[in-house]
Order: sequence, then C-alpha cells, then structure tokens
Amino acid sequence: MILSFSGHPFLARRAAKRALADRGVGSRDVTELAEGMTTDDVSHLAGQGGLFGQVALLLDFGAAFTGQAGVKPRDEMMAALAGVGDSALIVVIDPEATPARKKKWSALGEHRDLPTPRYEGLQRWIKGELDEANLRYRTDVPAALAELFGEDPAGIASEVNKLSALDEELTADRVRRVANRAAVHDAFDVVDCIANGDVAGAFATARQLLDEGEAPQRVMGALVWQFMLLAKAVALRARESDQRAVARSAPAVLKAKPYVVQKTLKLSQGLTEDDARLALDALLDADIASKTGRDPEWALESVVLTLADRFARPVST
Repeated sequence: MILSFSGHPFLARRAAKRALADRGVGSRDVTELAEGMTTDDVSHLAGQGGLFGQVALLLDFGAAFTGQAGVKPRDEMMAALAGVGDSALIVVIDPEATPARKKKWSALGEHRDLPTPRYEGLQRWIKGELDEANLRYRTDVPAALAELFGEDPAGIASEVNKLSALDEELTADRVRRVANRAAVHDAFDVVDCIANGDVAGAFATARQLLDEGEAPQRVMGALVWQFMLLAKAVALRARESDQRAVARSAPAVLKAKPYVVQKTLKLSQGLTEDDARLALDALLDADIASKTGRDPEWALESVVLTLADRFARPVST
C-alpha cells in the first residue's frame, strides 16, 4: 500500500506520521529514508515483509531528490514503487509534487495534498486546529493567531499545543500575552504603508522588522524587489485596459508566487509610473549609501520616511 502526501512540508509530514499511527505503526516500527536513499534500498526493505509482518517505510522525497539532478532518480524511484506488493506499507512525503506527480501518486495509491493555508482559509484552518485540541475560545482567537504567526502552520500548531495547557476560555488578548511575540510584519507591510502615505505606520513597521532581528540590507533588498514588482504591475495596468486581462497576465509578467502576485496587484491600484520610478530611485540611492559608509538602519528608516511622506502628497506633474 502506498500513501503519499504533498503540500506544506510540516503539514505533509504530520499527516504522514498520523497515517502511520492510525494503522498501528509506532515510530520504532517504521524505517525512514531520506537523503541518499536508492531504489535498491527501498526494494530490499520492502521485500522483507511476509513472514515477519508488514514492513513500514517512510520516504522523504523532499530531502532525497532536489534540483534537476534529482529528477531522474526520483522518477526511477516512483517506477520502482509501482512494483511493490502489499507486504509493505509505503508512506511518501513529497512536498513539492507538481500536479502531474500528484496524479501519478493517486494512481499508485492514496494521495493527499495539504497546501499552505492562506487568506480566509488560514483562519478556517486555525479554527480546525483549535477545535481538534478541544480548546474553548472566543471567535476572535483564530484571527489573532493568524496575525501573530502569518502563514506558519508549524508555529501555529506549536502555539495551539501550548495553549492546550490552559484550562480557560481563550480570548485574543490572552493569546497575544501567552504568545509573547509581536505581530508578524514583512516588507509588504512597509510597502503597504508607503503606498498609503502612512508615514508613522511605515516607520514603525520597518523599525519592528529591525527590532525582530532582520538585517537592514535584507529589508532594503526586499523593498527593492517588491517595488520592482510594483513597477511591472503598474506598467501592465497601463498597457491593458481590461482589468481581467491584467489578472490573467500578471503571474507570467511578475513571475512570483500567487500570494505575491495578488498583493502586488492590489498595491499597484492607483499608482502611476512616476510613483514607481520615484520609489525605485530613492531605494537605489539608499541602498548605495548604506553600502558606502552610512549607517544601514538609518538609511533604511530614512528612505521609508521619505517615500511614505512623498506618497502622502500628490506627485507633481
């Protein structure tokens, strides 16, 4: 029997472990193979079933087959698994399985895809985690956990496990105190504040990123990258009069993940090519300054304040 799991690495591995436990297979009874595994290893171990009971194998394709070099051995392994009999229970973790590979896994046995919970689905997933842990909570708790941890299922699951030690009805404020961490902000939050002309919010968010340990050069690099995407989105909107055509073309033009594409398109609404050019010029100047003697944190904070203040006022023509 072959059971396979794809999607977010944490969710796929957790589901695989649960599948083994549901079939009465404990951690001591399963052989896990990851980096360095070969078809000979798997075939040999799988063939040991029979008189000694069913063999249980956990195969981590994510660790074993990486990059272009891993394509051929991965395909050979999948072909070998097709010949494994029922004497072995094969559980596969393949986080980055493509749609075509998911289809192959479904043909070989049972397959489950567990993508990263996002947008409205993130709060529904968090609610399911809370309910599974039999926790009592107010309706605003899932949103609070989403705000604190973002798209981090492993962190959320760990926090839910910690909260399960509390015998009380949870509130959002109580969850924030127990978590003892600031809300997650990424560079997109800084861009959002800048685009809205929110000077105080842009500065506070950038400062929080630095206080949480982010290197100013990394934040600067992220801002440059995101404003470059914004510039492309602005140009795409100028070229396409039909906004539905913009949405269709954006993934190919931006070459970014769906969440990034959606966020970029949202931020690009109302911006002009002059806005994008102004931002990129200022960021480039700040990046050069931070690498040629100026304090990197000061350079980052300065450009964030300058841009947010400039976006708060109409661009002169």
